[in-house]
Amino acid sequence: MTEARTLQSIIDPFVKGVGGELVCDLVGNSNPPSSADYLFRRNNVIAELKSLQGDGFVESFSRKIGDLIGKWDRQRRVRVYGTTQVSSNQLSPECSDEMFDVISESLQKHIVGAANNQIKSTKRILGIPDARGLLWVASDGNEYLQPNVVWYLLTRILQKKKGNGDPAFSSIHGLAYFNPRMLARVPQATEPAILWFSGCRQPEPQLAACLSDLSTAWPQYVTWAHGVPVRQVGGAPEDARFFGPEARMPRVTAHYK
Repeated sequence: MTEARTLQSIIDPFVKGVGGELVCDLVGNSNPPSSADYLFRRNNVIAELKSLQGDGFVESFSRKIGDLIGKWDRQRRVRVYGTTQVSSNQLSPECSDEMFDVISESLQKHIVGAANNQIKSTKRILGIPDARGLLWVASDGNEYLQPNVVWYLLTRILQKKKGNGDPAFSSIHGLAYFNPRMLARVPQATEPAILWFSGCRQPEPQLAACLSDLSTAWPQYVTWAHGVPVRQVGGAPEDARFFGPEARMPRVTAHYK
């Protein structure tokens, strides 16, 4: 798998190989409506694939981080000049919390909220209102958002409720988080590892079966695509780190208002 290939050019064949269908093949490509990416008809699951490298997400949260750093500079909590790179472990706990709140806002809008709307639309388009919705999130070369941060923020967002007590983002019933190309290291293994963390918001037998099938088939597909053995290992997101440079936030320009 090479960087030149798009994420969906990698995932689409995998989905077809495990019996899934591309929603674009079902609704057509002529002026297509906003829809999710995949249908796993056997399990009655609609899945939307989101990448943390998507322009909407990266641009939004880089801009907000710049605003935040500008505020810290005015408050003399952090001194910055022009374009800089800030690592969360260099900040006070209060500033780190604010930074993660900003990341969470971008995740909620561009990843969770967008996927919720697309899944809801697809249920209506395909006429399957009782389908379960899966948010499938890829960390694809985004070394400044480590697995523990992403998993924590996504699960926190999906714990939110509406004013009447119903779950927010109600078209999303399950979450899967994985690394399609950027291999990780974990304490339990010396060789490169792939991550797959998933779960259901509430007990959902069909969705759980779908997640089990995907998590079993994915390591086999990655081994074939890379041409080298990789392992899927257990453990918690906080145990895993992506290979590459020390995790840092992207370079951002501090905005002064």
